[in-house]
Amino acid sequence: MRNRLSKSSLLKLLIIVPLTLDNIVLSMANPDGHHHHRRTARKIHLPRAIDASRKFVCREPQTRAYNLRDLMQNVQQNPGESAIQPVYIILKRCDGHSGCCMSPDKSCSPVDTSIYYEEMEIEIWSLETNGTRRQWIKVEQHGKCACEVNTSDDRNLLDYQQPNVTLI
Repeated sequence: MRNRLSKSSLLKLLIIVPLTLDNIVLSMANPDGHHHHRRTARKIHLPRAIDASRKFVCREPQTRAYNLRDLMQNVQQNPGESAIQPVYIILKRCDGHSGCCMSPDKSCSPVDTSIYYEEMEIEIWSLETNGTRRQWIKVEQHGKCACEVNTSDDRNLLDYQQPNVTLI
């Protein structure tokens, strides 16, 4: 019986000591005591990169999230009112990140005839009434994308262009 206890204690000791040493080594490597996991860089060879860009073709608008308060800054509202819900609105957009074009002189842009508007109900908070009310807005959506000749300035403008929003 005593021999079994000795073997059990020895086994526990053999498990605890390496774990303790491992923790000591890790804490010495990171003085703040936090574990930092670094991801190793993954290499993507040229043929695979070209294939990926060919598969991500500029055609379908991509989903983008916009902060409603930011979008409403350019909309005429009553003084002391602020849009509060939804916090973000999700729109379909064509921009320089919506798909790939096979020419460096082209970028993904909305097809003019595919631009449409959707009506969306939002909630507005009023300082004057100290309450909320609902309001309908019209937001610009893109229905189809295509590659168009653009300059670098055009691409930057398109990437940062806010969707049109109007009160109904």
